[in-house]
Amino acid sequence: MDVREAVEKRRSIRKFLDKDVPPDFVIELIDSARQAPSSGNLQSWKFILVKNQEIKNQVADACFQQNWLSRAPVLVVVVAFIEGVSRYYGVRGEMLYSVQNCALASQNIMLRAVELGLSTTMVSAFDEGMIKRCLGIPESMRPQAVIAVGYGDETPRKKLLSSIESLVYFEKFGARVESWDEAFYEWSGIMKDKARYILNKVKKAGTALRERVQERAKY
Repeated sequence: MDVREAVEKRRSIRKFLDKDVPPDFVIELIDSARQAPSSGNLQSWKFILVKNQEIKNQVADACFQQNWLSRAPVLVVVVAFIEGVSRYYGVRGEMLYSVQNCALASQNIMLRAVELGLSTTMVSAFDEGMIKRCLGIPESMRPQAVIAVGYGDETPRKKLLSSIESLVYFEKFGARVESWDEAFYEWSGIMKDKARYILNKVKKAGTALRERVQERAKY
């Protein structure tokens, strides 16, 4: 499986089979997480692995009673080491870089999970104090995410994505153009036929996805 396939297949799953995740798979997830980029390569993260049912219940309760979390075979709690980042980058490191670092590590976990045939969901809605208390996280650190990991027991619907044209500007924010295709051709510097091939490929995929979503919405 290549990266693109993993990106496209990843979905948030909240129903899991009653099947254990192999310990070596869990280590693979953490190994992928630690290879994520981080500010100054500080690797300002820690990972708490939870499979004890009582503790999973407490974590689910701390996540505003999202009880489905307690039924995931494994929870990976991603924790930011704040002092390490703020020492080098001050307030911006504490408020932004520490969050970004953990988000990048979390994405690595979720994409590697897809490759291993696992399903995940990342949850960031929780009472921070409760999470700290039930997991013994020190005050100098902040929980950033709870990632449920297991074998999915549901098939999620395809999600409708925004068009590339609605998301991208060229060179400056808000720069609108009359013809996005022509603007891409001019900006990219590649042959027009090649530019059109790239854009048509993306647009066809987007159109097919919209049609599938609309068709399912009828039922």
